[in-house]
Amino acid sequence: MNVQKIDIYVDGHPIQSNYCESKGYMMVPALFFKHTYALVDYDGEKRSIKLEKNDIKITFFKDQFVVLIEKGNQLKNETLKISPIEINEEIFIPFQFVTQILKMSILGCSTGGSINLRTNNSVKSNETVFYKGQKNKKMAALTFDDGPDDIYTPQILDILEEKKVKATFFVVGQQVRWQPEIFKRILREGHEIGNHSWSHPNFIELTTSELENEIKSTETEIRSHTGKSTTLFRPPYGFITNSDIQIINELGYKIIMWSVDTLDWSGLTNEEIMSIVNRDLTEGAIILQHSFKNITGRLDGTVKALPEIIDKLIREGYEIVTIPMLLD
Repeated sequence: MNVQKIDIYVDGHPIQSNYCESKGYMMVPALFFKHTYALVDYDGEKRSIKLEKNDIKITFFKDQFVVLIEKGNQLKNETLKISPIEINEEIFIPFQFVTQILKMSILGCSTGGSINLRTNNSVKSNETVFYKGQKNKKMAALTFDDGPDDIYTPQILDILEEKKVKATFFVVGQQVRWQPEIFKRILREGHEIGNHSWSHPNFIELTTSELENEIKSTETEIRSHTGKSTTLFRPPYGFITNSDIQIINELGYKIIMWSVDTLDWSGLTNEEIMSIVNRDLTEGAIILQHSFKNITGRLDGTVKALPEIIDKLIREGYEIVTIPMLLD
């Protein structure tokens, strides 16, 4: 089966998706529909794929032509012209059938070109996604992702302690389990904690249940040390869909992105990091850095740049705050 790429504009926002044709029908991965505010789950035992949006549920069964549709209290079976198929571990389902059942509108469609899709969704979920604080307040927040680790996190904490600055650490659950003493030091020194998932996966590739498990497992680990929950969440890589946002909000989180991406994870020098900060710094900035050793030496530039960033912020009259203070 020949899998290609297509741009699908979801309420005007471009999403590039895999697709293929089978018996004249356009097929897309089931997980694509997370971009349309639908919840998507797999049941390996039943070999089924369930999509849910508002009061409508669609259940497909792999390699079967019968589909189950629930609308409120009504339940009925329909027969498909083409059954769901699995390609490279992705389950493909008929695009136009799903959009019709979930009451979406296809405004334009051309095979191999692009598609304009209107979700007709009444709830917009971007009000709890934050890229920065208020523009009229000269504040900035330092944030560190992926830790704690036993090499870079302690060095970062040393600098923050010396400079008397508080930061926000978006921690990975399994790292907290592996480095509990470093995590306790973060807490002891008064820094803010955010949830950054359990194992740092790409959320776009997760089902609803997998996503919830990543968040809840990390929350349980955080609570075991702090006795309380955090209300801050940052998606790994910043990748997220419309349905993910709704789920995360329902779990009680604000979603924290960033306005200054130092790209320190790529091994930039402190001079290169400072160049980015100088270019992108504005009032209300959320500055993204990292505190985990994926490759030894990769974050040396982060450690060298951090005192310079702090000195620059202070020199230019910024108040360095945690994320909750920035958003208050």
